Amino acid sequence: MSQGQVLPSDFFADTEISGREEYLRLHLNENPYGPPPGTVEAVREESARYLNRYPDSECRDLREGLATHFGVPPEMIAVGNGTDELVLVTSMTFLREPGTSVVTTSTTFPGYVMSAASVGATVATVPLSGAAIPADEVTDAIGRGATLAFVCNPLNPTGAVLDGAEVTKLIDAAERAGTVLVFDEAYMDFAGRAHEIALDAVRAGRRVLVMRTFSKAWGLASVRMGVAIGPADLIAKVGATAGALPFNVNRQAQRAVLRALEQPAYIERVRAENARARELLCKSLDALGIEYAPSVTNFVMAKVPGDSVRFTARLASEHHIFVRNLDALGLPGHLRISVGTEAEVERLATALTALLQHH
Repeated sequence: MSQGQVLPSDFFADTEISGREEYLRLHLNENPYGPPPGTVEAVREESARYLNRYPDSECRDLREGLATHFGVPPEMIAVGNGTDELVLVTSMTFLREPGTSVVTTSTTFPGYVMSAASVGATVATVPLSGAAIPADEVTDAIGRGATLAFVCNPLNPTGAVLDGAEVTKLIDAAERAGTVLVFDEAYMDFAGRAHEIALDAVRAGRRVLVMRTFSKAWGLASVRMGVAIGPADLIAKVGATAGALPFNVNRQAQRAVLRALEQPAYIERVRAENARARELLCKSLDALGIEYAPSVTNFVMAKVPGDSVRFTARLASEHHIFVRNLDALGLPGHLRISVGTEAEVERLATALTALLQHH
């Protein structure tokens, strides 16, 4: 997406269809397995007892629980109303001065460009290398003096992931240039421990921020909870900006995440279920002759024949299945398809077969 490009008004839309449960939602990368056991009850109890009371604005218990989970001190943890808010707050924190600049890749989560533009920063987007994150080109852009850099890893919408050498190269470049480097790892829980290079670097004292979310693999999209992990001084600056929003993480979110963190085995199960369903989706696409990019996430980017806007509309109207058309991100002809359950993948494959027969 180029600087200043306006997205369609429904790009972030939930597309909730009241009373139409037969619609299959494969457009928002949601977890189809539900939240960890006990979190619904925890939210219900919190609401019943304290709905009339403000939450802890410091999120002390939550930050301590997250610190234990991620293996860092609490002062290295900042929380927000989803990673979307943290991206905006981070931009507001480090892009205050005139002449600041941001580097990110093109064709990815629009919030990076939108947040930077909202505070008047100059934005440079680096084209993808096929479906991959162009690590060398981003490194060069950082070296030219960027104030802030956002790297989505694994990359939304292609599903690609950086290797360890590429992550280290980006961190080295950012430290040399004095750039605040942010790895948005919203989908890292699906990729697995072997790819958590940036988080290991944070623990080792490197000057980098890592963002995670509880909206994806953890199945808590509706309560909105994101976390930033990084050096205490950078986190303190982010926290100072976020102080303008003293109750941004609600009681239900704080309680649900703490309950979820008690069940680390849940993420292992979701990762395994997702991998099986993703493999089934890819085999189905192979059988249909549909090209797609390899993915480590809970979505697959596929190239469909003809007009992807019309293809997406027909999939919704004729088969009641929502997927994300990627025209707005500069990838005409491509769809981002969330990985549902195996039964949902089979339903999608049947619908795709029907559409392609009448293409």
